[in-house]
Amino acid sequence: MRILVISDSHGRKGNLFDIIETHIDDTDLFISLGDCNDGDDFEDIEIFFGNRFNLKRVAGNTDWYSTMPTVSIIEANNKKVMFCHGHTFNVKMGYDMIINEAKKQKVDIVLFGHTHTPYRDYIDGIHFLNPGAVCDGRYGMVDITNAGIVTINASI
Repeated sequence: MRILVISDSHGRKGNLFDIIETHIDDTDLFISLGDCNDGDDFEDIEIFFGNRFNLKRVAGNTDWYSTMPTVSIIEANNKKVMFCHGHTFNVKMGYDMIINEAKKQKVDIVLFGHTHTPYRDYIDGIHFLNPGAVCDGRYGMVDITNAGIVTINASI
């Protein structure tokens, strides 16, 4: 299973479209980590790609009118995935809060944004990925296979 992870598009719909168009045929799930203009950045994409665009998302700190949650946990290919924007865990000040929450929730993968800086790590059996910011042309991918989990930072 491939998950494409995007965050912080901040109105850069062209970058967002380029990323999704490149990976629409090799991605099972798209996850948005917020700061996407309350979801407005996805309107044209959802129309253009229709049901091929399988999206789950959370709200970021600039999604003022969003009704989306700030944290979500899903099962993906028998792995527990927590995703959030990151602001509620103060990730700009360090990762202790989000690491502790990941351990508490007993997740396998944590996806977060907010810092605009790509980050990957493996801490106490948990994969952490910040894809960077779509507005800077950055995104991430998570491949979940029988052999294990691979996280990737990428750019357009």
